[in-house]
Amino acid sequence: MPQTESTAANNKRIAKNTIALYIRMILLLLISLYTSRVILESLGAEDFGIYNIVGGLVAFIGFFMSSLINASQRYINVGLGKNDEQLTRIYFRQSFTILFLVSLLVIIASETFGIWFVMNKLVIPESRHFAAFWVFQFSLISIVCAIIQVNFLATIIAYEKMTMYAYFGLIEGFTKLGIAFILIYSSSDHLILFGALSAANSIIILLFHVLYCKTKFNICSLRFICKKSLVLEMIKFISSNLFGCFAWSVGIQGTNIILNIFFGPIVNAARGIALQISSIVNKFTDSVMTAVKPQIIKSYTRGDIEYMQLLIMKSSKLAFFISVLIAMPVLFETDYILKVWLNHFPDYTIEFSRLIIIETFAQVLITPLWMAANATGNIKRNQIYGRIFTLMSLPLSYISLLLFNNPVIAMAMCTLMNYFYWCYCVYDIKKQINLNIRKYIKSVVFPSITIISSLLIVGICFNSLYRETGFIHFITTTFVLECFGLIVVFLLLTKGEKQIVNNAISKCLNKRLIR
Repeated sequence: MPQTESTAANNKRIAKNTIALYIRMILLLLISLYTSRVILESLGAEDFGIYNIVGGLVAFIGFFMSSLINASQRYINVGLGKNDEQLTRIYFRQSFTILFLVSLLVIIASETFGIWFVMNKLVIPESRHFAAFWVFQFSLISIVCAIIQVNFLATIIAYEKMTMYAYFGLIEGFTKLGIAFILIYSSSDHLILFGALSAANSIIILLFHVLYCKTKFNICSLRFICKKSLVLEMIKFISSNLFGCFAWSVGIQGTNIILNIFFGPIVNAARGIALQISSIVNKFTDSVMTAVKPQIIKSYTRGDIEYMQLLIMKSSKLAFFISVLIAMPVLFETDYILKVWLNHFPDYTIEFSRLIIIETFAQVLITPLWMAANATGNIKRNQIYGRIFTLMSLPLSYISLLLFNNPVIAMAMCTLMNYFYWCYCVYDIKKQINLNIRKYIKSVVFPSITIISSLLIVGICFNSLYRETGFIHFITTTFVLECFGLIVVFLLLTKGEKQIVNNAISKCLNKRLIR
């Protein structure tokens, strides 16, 4: 097949997968907005904060899960990129064996160090110690299920079965909606009940993934194997990624623990809400990244570095545009959105939400670069030297709290370090695949700075002239920012990208005229 046809087919597949993921994301977003409000109201700010800090601690103990996900997805994609089903099956079995052993280690670490830390070091009201203990146990079940599920989820994404991936996400979303309704009408301890139902939900989702993959994919064999050379290769890859995942977990959960020690669970609740708001932006951009990731890895496996670089730059720019268009109205209208969504919310929620959204902009640019490093397998510099910036957010946050006793400054440190990490990722990928820095700045950095600065100026000017508050102000601000943003986005597109947009609009209009 000619290269142009192959590229066109890949682009079409990416577009189709992205559409399926967007439909999934929109439905999940609607469900999430409702369930988040119900869960916060049912638990209360204090119990919600306890759930975030205790559940987050279990996730921290399982910090290497991210490195396992990366390894599993990479090797399955490499096997498929080589069109070698037997090799891919071996990769799957070996990953499954390692994941099973890791889940046992997580259980041991959690039931020893983890439970001691929760009961002796975290700031939790004495009356809620019993509930915190059981939340920890249920969170452990959820994280173990997530670890075992890694291989099956990686297989679905590697085979680019995004429609089924979307269905599983919807099933999980609707079961969470069911949990929210149960909390409303239950008279039991809501914190313990929420933890138990979340654990049951994790088990159900795991079973769905196992049954589907066992039925559809020949490579999914639940057998333990140990091929020494492959184990050593995978362990080398995982160990290089391990420090990066550790640094990331320390930056996220370590800061959460420090905030708990200084201010108690109420501030953890504020941070938990802020993370949910930023996850809304992430859901939109993740749709692009999830669709592109298999093609980035496969293009590297085939030796098509030019197409790989094109995917990195195109996905970076597209995902950044999407994130900015969604996030800018939220940044300017955070107070109003939180009041409508939650009615009552803890102090610092507005400041935390804005900072985490700003941090998300950096994460959007980091993700394609990290995918490229994952494809090459040379992740040592990225995950060890680069993640030092992420790790530095913990001592810097602690020092800032000692000096200023202000949680907002601590959160700002985390945001700043993420931008330093992005800069290092650009340098690392330039070394690995000879990324054209000048072209990257022109295609990604310049458009990103242009659209953000343009919308900030418009938003600030509009708010200084139109000082009303409430629903009308929210709608008007959103309308102005989105319209102006779309104009800027169109102007920043390349000639070829503009032609694609024009063709899509013309096709849509022609269909309507025919009808």
